[in-house]
Amino acid sequence: MNTSSMDAADRISQLPDHIKHRIFSFLSTPEVVRLSVLSKPWHQVFTSFPISEFSCPSFFTKKSDRSYEFCNFVYKSLLRQCRLYRSIPRFQLSVSTRDLCRPFPYCKFINRCIELSTQKGVKELSIYFCMPLYHRLPEAMLSVKELVVCKLAGCLLKGNVNWPSLRVLSLKKVEICDQSIIDNLIFTCPFIEKLALIECNGLRYLHLSGLRKLKKVKVKSQISPPLEKIEIDVVSLQTFSYSASYKEKTDIDLTSCKNLEVFKYKHGMITEDLIQGLNCNFPALKVLVLHGYRHHIQRIEISIPLLEKLNLSLPDLSAEEAIINAPRLRSFKCYMENIPPLFSLNQTSLQEVALKLSLDLIYFQQRESFREDFMEIIESFNQIKLVTLRFTYYSSSVINKIVSKVSNPVLLDIRHLKLKTYIDGTEKVNVALVDDLFCICRPESLLLVSGCGGNDAFMKILCKKLVRRVKHKNYSAAAHVKCWQRDLKGVKIEHFGRNGYKKVVTCHAFLDSFQILEPKQKIRFVFEW
Repeated sequence: MNTSSMDAADRISQLPDHIKHRIFSFLSTPEVVRLSVLSKPWHQVFTSFPISEFSCPSFFTKKSDRSYEFCNFVYKSLLRQCRLYRSIPRFQLSVSTRDLCRPFPYCKFINRCIELSTQKGVKELSIYFCMPLYHRLPEAMLSVKELVVCKLAGCLLKGNVNWPSLRVLSLKKVEICDQSIIDNLIFTCPFIEKLALIECNGLRYLHLSGLRKLKKVKVKSQISPPLEKIEIDVVSLQTFSYSASYKEKTDIDLTSCKNLEVFKYKHGMITEDLIQGLNCNFPALKVLVLHGYRHHIQRIEISIPLLEKLNLSLPDLSAEEAIINAPRLRSFKCYMENIPPLFSLNQTSLQEVALKLSLDLIYFQQRESFREDFMEIIESFNQIKLVTLRFTYYSSSVINKIVSKVSNPVLLDIRHLKLKTYIDGTEKVNVALVDDLFCICRPESLLLVSGCGGNDAFMKILCKKLVRRVKHKNYSAAAHVKCWQRDLKGVKIEHFGRNGYKKVVTCHAFLDSFQILEPKQKIRFVFEW
């Protein structure tokens, strides 16, 4: 390679330091360190890099205790940056007892590092502690006027907080000594846009008001004591996410949040009052996620005009009727063990459906009309662009019983099918599932992910059937399970790997390479009928 081409290839090294620092800001500290060994100029850029991210796991080896070296390295790095710069844009520190063999003697030393960053007007501060006791933060950190982003984990929050420029606040497993601390924090941080409170101990209720820029709130309740009430009076709120501890009931009042677009509620009690409140109070709602447990629900009706995405996970639902009236609904994901006898879905704009089928054989035998109800629900998803089905062992058996007793199964107009199987049964079960699946639909494509549940076994059975398929000359009602082999004209397999890799192979070639198939690879079967 000549000199001119080498100069052209190394143009990035000729950039000013402030532009290189901007590039470094998108990389992790280990990646920046690797770049610094390329040459002396790159090493000089690294030593003057004003962003600091320190993590114990990337510093230690399993056989050595380098606690003092780690703390000393952090402290000296900050001192160097304090001499070079007026401010430190970002400081991140992650420490756990797994890394520091004797963590408590170094707590004061770590606090000195935090104080150094706060003295230089740090804008983004992330402190993660994983220790038997909560780490008490230094007093100097409670009053940083320039702080914009603050993320704390495993800390003790005590005293009056004053962060007037704060935009993003995340507290995870933080000990809140007094409820008034949160009230004071909200009062002194009027420009907060994103707030996350994850398993914070000592938090019994949450009241938010007066935050004109607040757009996103995420709350995950601690196990004990549980969060009793959440009240938010903020018109600008767009996203609310709540995860309860097991089956707890928390009073949630978001009546004033008329511009709410995303509502996620997980692991709590789903009541008729909750669903009715969603229908009446949030006209702008676009995304709704309900993952929970039943609470004497006889009827579910979701009627939200602007709703675009709906995700329901109600495993032990016993409702007799379910009505989904959302004319703009594009994506519907549902997991129910017991399908309501009366099920109605407005699919005017529906493009994507995902069903997790975990049906009980006993339930199937007890309800005489179940076969007709199930087929009616499946038929309601006709002409959907993408359908995802998740099969378990029992659900595949139920599908087999339904298909085997229908003389003329209805072919669903499903263009693209995505499958997730969780079947630990015999080869016979997978063979039956392949035949049953293509008995009720003729998709243009079938997508599976390798290493996911029982997908590998299903793909292997499907490939073997495709390799030795036979075109049937005579078709009778008794042979309807295998009629799909006669209708199939051709098939190709697309293998999607990492970094945009794509390879088209035949069924024979795919079977030959099946043993070396890596997990999490997307495999798409493209059919010509």
